[in-house]
Amino acid sequence: MKKIIFLALTGVLALTLSSGGVTREEIEKNPILKGKMLAKRCSWCHDINKTIVAPPFKVILKRYKDIPEETLKKQFFDAIKNGSKGKWHDWLEGHVQTRLGKGDVMYMPPQKPYYTDEEIKLIVNWLLTLKK
Repeated sequence: MKKIIFLALTGVLALTLSSGGVTREEIEKNPILKGKMLAKRCSWCHDINKTIVAPPFKVILKRYKDIPEETLKKQFFDAIKNGSKGKWHDWLEGHVQTRLGKGDVMYMPPQKPYYTDEEIKLIVNWLLTLKK
């Protein structure tokens, strides 16, 4: 089932990107593009610059700007794979109101059912390119 979802997502994204001049072959050959493609599912909650229901990627990167890159890669990998709760409580309180009440009910669910370790590494590497 996971492979079917991945193939469907890959196909839709490849069609979308091919109209913008990026082919499926280019995505497969470029690990950063592949990480970006894989991170499309993240956009259900995260955006690069604006708040949806979770902190924008740029806000996350700003919070961890003083962490060495290798340490940050491990922290992001663990947070994506295993999820996290409570690290963004204060930020959520000020930025997110849900149907269930305050942002303290929000958390990052584990993504290990949806991504392999290698795919998570690709997402993390793409995410770190947003620091520049």
